[in-house]
Amino acid sequence: MTKLTTSKKTIPLRQIPEEQLNKAILTVLMPRISRLLSLTDKTSAERLEIALPAIKEHCLGMGFEEIQKMFELYVDGKLEVEPIPNYFDRILLGKIVKSYRSYKLRLKPKINPEMLKKEKDAIDIIMLFDNFVQFNKINEDFEWVYIYLNEKGILTPDDDLKKRKYLIFLDVSNNDKKLAKTKAKISILEDYFRRLIGDKKHIKDFI
Repeated sequence: MTKLTTSKKTIPLRQIPEEQLNKAILTVLMPRISRLLSLTDKTSAERLEIALPAIKEHCLGMGFEEIQKMFELYVDGKLEVEPIPNYFDRILLGKIVKSYRSYKLRLKPKINPEMLKKEKDAIDIIMLFDNFVQFNKINEDFEWVYIYLNEKGILTPDDDLKKRKYLIFLDVSNNDKKLAKTKAKISILEDYFRRLIGDKKHIKDFI
């Protein structure tokens, strides 16, 4: 009997050489499925032998372990195909595969857009910090990072510091209040990053 190595059990069928694949289907997969489906009569066994080559068509992206798991789910009644004792043919194979794909889709976790945004924000902040280490400057477009860290309670400047920074930049911004506020926030953020660098710390440890 052909023995499957661990890698052969898990790699997709499309990556197994044709000759090895055919032999493994007939000598390894066929007996396993036959036992799972309790195929005891000659007709069902013959149908199995005829249908199994279609696995190469339906299951190219699966490994042998996943194919066996698919049939176990079918036998246990966990797919949308009613198990039929002592029966198998090519049509049933197609139904099992289709139902198994639906089953896998149902198991996939739903993507939470809010979580994705948080992950993206964290990555952007880490990249900003790494860029600051190199250039010692933060563009005003990154005012949102100050707001993000402030809302998280990571960057918490006191009111006196915010006022002093604001007045400094109000003077150099020709009394442009909005610009002064932005520049003040960026300056506070830069000071915070410098403290982290001086303490040999990284922003990724805090977000």
